[in-house]
Amino acid sequence: MFDNVKADLIGDICSEAHNHVSCNQVLRSVPHSAKADLRDLGQIAIDKATAMAKTTLILVKELGKGQVSSICAEVFGDVIHNLNECPGLLHSSNRLSPNDLSAEASSAMYELVACDDKYEGNEPANVKQAIQTTYDTLSIILAIAARL
Repeated sequence: MFDNVKADLIGDICSEAHNHVSCNQVLRSVPHSAKADLRDLGQIAIDKATAMAKTTLILVKELGKGQVSSICAEVFGDVIHNLNECPGLLHSSNRLSPNDLSAEASSAMYELVACDDKYEGNEPANVKQAIQTTYDTLSIILAIAARL
């Protein structure tokens, strides 16, 4: 019965995320997620988003020294900075922390959209997919913050 409650927690969170399928894949990709509580699931999402942002930063840097690559590299540095703030907010008992967690995730999502727009539809497929995956994972953090 307990595992079903946790499985429902993942389903409930993912029903509020931007991409339900991606959310389920992200949260269920960690073996202990079936028994995780809300904060544990939040940490999974933060870890996955951070790893994806770092991977995307590498991809963007590999594109060269052009203006768009330079701007997007800076953007992904900012996204990683936002994500580095998230664990402390997730685990804080301060009643404003969920709002601050949402603000950090929202800011990172906004930055991603700005980077994506700079490419004007001309980014390589792997970069476009990496940006989208990072965005989708950030939306999981928003869904979790709304439940804290």
